[in-house]
Amino acid sequence: MSLDSIRLEGVTTHNLKSVDVSLPKGKLIVAAGVSGSGKSSLVIDTLFEHSKTLYLGALSSKSLDMGDGDYQFDRIAGTQPPVALRQRDGASSNPRSTVGTLTGLDGLYRLLFGAGSRPVCPACLGPTGADLFCDACGCFAEPHSAKHFSPNRKEGKCLRCDGIGELVGFSLGKIIPDRSKTLTEIWDGADPGTFAVPNVRKAFEAMAADIGLDLDVPFEKLSPEQTERVLHGSDTVYTLKIRKVTNDFRFEGILGFLERAYRNASSAARKNAFTNYLGREICPACHGGRLRPESLRATVAGHTFPDFQGDELSRSIARLREGLASGDVPAQVRELATAIVRQSANIEDVGLGHLQLRRPVTTLSGGELQRLLLAQHLASDLTGVMYVLDEPTAGLHEADTGRILDSLRRLRDLGNTVIVIEHDESVIRAADWVVELGPGAGSRGGEIIFEGRFADLLKCGDSPTAAAMASHGPARTRTDLSGAPWLEVRGITRNNVLDQTARFPLGALTCVSGVSGAGKSSLVAGIHASVSRAITQRSTGAAESAGIEGAEFLDDVIHVEQRPIGRSSRSTLVTYIGISDHLRDAFTASEEAVKRGLGRGEFSPNVAGGRCESCKGLGLAEIEMTLFKSEFIVCPECEGRRFQEHVLDVRLNGRNIHDVLSMTVEDALAWFDAQSSPKVVQALSVLSEFGLGYLQLGCSTTTLSGGEAQRLNLASELLKQRRSRTLFIFDEPTRGLHTADIRHLLALFERLISTGNTIVVIEHNVKVIALADWVIDLGPGAGREGGRVVHSGTPGELAADPASVTGRFVRRLRDEPAAAVPLPAPEEGSPASAAPDLGVIGELLPRAVTVVAGTTRQSERKGPTPYGLVIGSLTVVSDELALIGFLVRSGSTSWNAIADTGRFCVNILGEDQRTVSEAFSQGRPDSRFDALTWTPSANGCPRLSDALGTIDCDLKSSYRIGDHEFVLATVAGVDMETGTGRRPLLRAEQGDSTLDDYGWRRFAREAEAR
Repeated sequence: MSLDSIRLEGVTTHNLKSVDVSLPKGKLIVAAGVSGSGKSSLVIDTLFEHSKTLYLGALSSKSLDMGDGDYQFDRIAGTQPPVALRQRDGASSNPRSTVGTLTGLDGLYRLLFGAGSRPVCPACLGPTGADLFCDACGCFAEPHSAKHFSPNRKEGKCLRCDGIGELVGFSLGKIIPDRSKTLTEIWDGADPGTFAVPNVRKAFEAMAADIGLDLDVPFEKLSPEQTERVLHGSDTVYTLKIRKVTNDFRFEGILGFLERAYRNASSAARKNAFTNYLGREICPACHGGRLRPESLRATVAGHTFPDFQGDELSRSIARLREGLASGDVPAQVRELATAIVRQSANIEDVGLGHLQLRRPVTTLSGGELQRLLLAQHLASDLTGVMYVLDEPTAGLHEADTGRILDSLRRLRDLGNTVIVIEHDESVIRAADWVVELGPGAGSRGGEIIFEGRFADLLKCGDSPTAAAMASHGPARTRTDLSGAPWLEVRGITRNNVLDQTARFPLGALTCVSGVSGAGKSSLVAGIHASVSRAITQRSTGAAESAGIEGAEFLDDVIHVEQRPIGRSSRSTLVTYIGISDHLRDAFTASEEAVKRGLGRGEFSPNVAGGRCESCKGLGLAEIEMTLFKSEFIVCPECEGRRFQEHVLDVRLNGRNIHDVLSMTVEDALAWFDAQSSPKVVQALSVLSEFGLGYLQLGCSTTTLSGGEAQRLNLASELLKQRRSRTLFIFDEPTRGLHTADIRHLLALFERLISTGNTIVVIEHNVKVIALADWVIDLGPGAGREGGRVVHSGTPGELAADPASVTGRFVRRLRDEPAAAVPLPAPEEGSPASAAPDLGVIGELLPRAVTVVAGTTRQSERKGPTPYGLVIGSLTVVSDELALIGFLVRSGSTSWNAIADTGRFCVNILGEDQRTVSEAFSQGRPDSRFDALTWTPSANGCPRLSDALGTIDCDLKSSYRIGDHEFVLATVAGVDMETGTGRRPLLRAEQGDSTLDDYGWRRFAREAEAR
């Protein structure tokens, strides 16, 4: 076996069919395939879990003996220390955990302020001198340390809120939400165990009679003095007889009683009785900053600690960079500030520059959390590691994918093996090695369809991925909007969305698009809240709130979020869709079960009696580890079958309960009888229709991907027989879906729309956006730069909108024919595959000014750096062989960096891009792309977003000609912008006098030297 590869042999984990595969080390590897084909089973459940077992076991063979994991194989060799960055990691983290604490930036900022800020006067909060003495007050300030900027330390925390930033107290708005109700109604409607207890009510009624307060008067009609008595009571003591016991009572008021009772509550259950009346408000002392006043006033480079905590990371980076450049950052912390900038830049590079350090981790999506962990590893400089990532582009806009690819390459270029499970075409194209599993899902998958380079994948006739790339994508018939009712929600304000209006047609498909962090989820949450409120008000007869029109056409609203379903590992597919009782009843009614006296409970893995008591019916045994989180192995007692032997001996049509729970949905459909089990067959049919036929009936819902969970959630909703007039809201329903599987999703949408329902989806998939009936696009940027509706209209109108980033990608999808993708290999017996057609560029190349771009390996600054150089002209050497040629100077730094990669992208500049040509001719080689917007081309090299055309090339050879090299390259693909009227930037327009014989721009200093 080669030491340069990781070899897996005979892998039969889950649906894998004795898979053999080799993965080259030190490469960016993408595992592709349709949903459920076995990608996670191979990469995560087998390779990663086994590698983790090996390396943890090596730490201590006694204390960390892991036993056998839930994977099966014949041999795995050549593995490396593994690190998995999964979307579910950290999902159950501490609710107090923030972006700052997770990344460690909070600690670095505390050190920065502890050593770099000057203390202010503790009395007047004014400036102090070099000796920390305040001339105005005559007080000395205490020297700062990192503790003074921690809300968890006595030296730094705000004493008013104890470092929480909020005050928790009883809210009058929650106690009396409807001030039109009478005092009697308020007491009748009070939560049990609160101020409605008999002695409090009797004391109140006695006080009311004493002061002449009418109990049938609405609360809003009370005078200020009466309101004071109701809320805070009086000092009068009344002798009352309650339940045959006579005592003296004083009414202390609603608020007085709640505060005393809550403070003196001796149990959590007693405190929970008051939860509905508790509210939160920003601490008036620290205004949410959590620190004492002296710490809040301290500054570094003119900015306070809360400034850096509350601002977006991209703004914080800019502030520190400005401070370093101007010298405002003290010398003793300049190195620390530089480290903060570097680490924050890693987070910005993965598309998370809009996050705030104080943002709770629990509010991050799975994709955001995974990218945050990725940014941490980019700063760690680990080498020789095997990184495993599960869909790192999940939740990313097309415009942000290039940053993720750059980060993945940086990990690879550090000397690591990077294995990515991914559906995104850009990531697959950029891979050094592709492994595709399939051809189908579940029992129809589990085989290696292809392993090799991307260029060869496109020639694989058996590849669903290649077929999807070569096709025009999914299709649907758009809804006729003429005469359709419309819903309009005005004044949506949430997070970065400020006073926006969302308007879209009912009975149709609407996509909410925009770059990551633009405010899509906030806008949709506002729509959901407004529609829910309007429907509730209509059902109760209350006056409908202003700011919404068209809600009368809706009877319900369902928000299907992109979150794991089932908080417990005991939640399974059959329990979630409600057919577990039907399965148990079927077994309970069997002749053998009746003979043994077994009831429904014995066939439940959650009830003692029939389940395996060693693993409590989970099928897995937990191994507690001192240093690490607990691990699980297959239960040695029941061997993963969950039940005791006397239960497993009961068979129904030859299958026991474990056999049935191990069936896939498709197998179960064929096994169950529609006459005897109609509800089971109906539920399984819906799952199969949703493309979930490969899932096992007994699989835990906590193991499902986001896309699977969302489809299962939708299936559960449809099984409730909700007919029409419902607004369904989906959060990125295509996440986790292969391009070939999107047709299942669109079919479900059509089914819902055809029965009178409305669908709104938050979506990044350009192919789905282009098929929508209506698009609401937010932006133009992320965070504070976003939050505005930049476009609302049809996909065609969006494509024509120059202000929309999403529109640019929809336009590109519309203008690029499927033939722009290199075609698969011809069928057997046909001529060799044709070379790309160079006719579209052949006429303009000899005079066009072009940019040749490639990506280098690791640089000293921040990883792989895009390099590029301007060439005056290219030559089509051979149409038949798809060869082009051009001249470069020998020893060119830029060309040497490009040549090392062996592949590059030629960007043909448009007539409106003269400044780009000049910037490339005169800028430093490693900074020529800094001011430009670029995305990865098909071969993963930098493609200028506004280029007239691009040519993806593989370096073939070069020949020395004097001081120059003549380069020959084979063309892998051509992508030209046609039909727009734009023309290429030609040499003649630049002025021939500025170019030498080889098309190079002469520098002024060279002309002077001559």
